[in-house]
Amino acid sequence: MNKLNLTFSHLRNQCIPLVKGLACFFLIVTASAFQAKEVIKNTPIANNNTADGERLVTLHSDEFKAFTNRIHRQLEYPTGYDSLREDVLENALRGYMYLKHTQALSNTKYLTVIDFSKYCNNRRLWVIDMETKEVVFNEWVAHGAKTGDQYAKYFSNRHSSNKSSLGFYTTGGLYNGSNKLSLKLNGLEKNFNSNAFARGIVIHGANYVDETIVNRKERIGRSFGCPAVSEDINKILVNTIKGGNCLFIWHPTTYYLKNSKILNANLYITVDDLSI
Repeated sequence: MNKLNLTFSHLRNQCIPLVKGLACFFLIVTASAFQAKEVIKNTPIANNNTADGERLVTLHSDEFKAFTNRIHRQLEYPTGYDSLREDVLENALRGYMYLKHTQALSNTKYLTVIDFSKYCNNRRLWVIDMETKEVVFNEWVAHGAKTGDQYAKYFSNRHSSNKSSLGFYTTGGLYNGSNKLSLKLNGLEKNFNSNAFARGIVIHGANYVDETIVNRKERIGRSFGCPAVSEDINKILVNTIKGGNCLFIWHPTTYYLKNSKILNANLYITVDDLSI
């Protein structure tokens, strides 16, 4: 019996290191496979091709610029709508494609762009149907009270700053609050808009954003940092873009353009991805 126990003890002592070794081996293989997937997404590929032979391009390539130009030319504007500048659209599409391919968007149908470089009484909010390339909304939108007077100039991610926040967002759900029907926004960029949800930065209707104010040649009002829109359009607008769509607030602020991780992401996508 003692001899038998000794034999089992010997076998156990031999097997345990073997089992541990196999477990470590499979762990390493699994981790390596995951890292390889991330490398394909975020770092240069030696021959700019996938394993299936599909050609890869970056979001800063000539191919992407051509893609932006094509989308810009395809946009259909209803009568009376202002056109969106191509360079603003290029930045918006760069972030949209990045978020789409990193699966940060639960809905890719609509892309909302706000160009805060424009005069406050211009229509500076666009909603693009990315499937039909139709501009379905082009509206007035307010900026924060401390972001500027007639033009937006100063932006912040701080609580109680009363300033607008630049960058990419995903749209959330609807709720009824102090500004009645409002659309929650989730800021995706650290240091630029990541506090938006906690700050209560939402899209809502406001009586100080109205066509009659514009027609009287008066400046539309300003918010506490929210991209407020006309009360007449708010309900249909927020119901259209709610639920995980992309929203981009743009301004040619050098610090943002140079430091936005989304705009400057080194993401590779296939040429076929640009066929939308």
